[in-house]
Amino acid sequence: MNTAKEVGACLGLALLALCVLTVGIVAGCTVGGLLSVPVGAVAAAATFQLLRGVTGRVVAAAVESP
Repeated sequence: MNTAKEVGACLGLALLALCVLTVGIVAGCTVGGLLSVPVGAVAAAATFQLLRGVTGRVVAAAVESP
């Protein structure tokens, strides 16, 4: 795997992490109070589950491209 493929794969994973963290923080701030932690965690987990397949395909395409 060359450097460009590695960078593409890392950027895809970084984008996934950024999206998950952002959704968790926004959900936690929106609810506020004691429930902010579980609501943020649930939102982050749901976002990860939704974007996992897409990110996996992007990373696989970056790795397998000629």
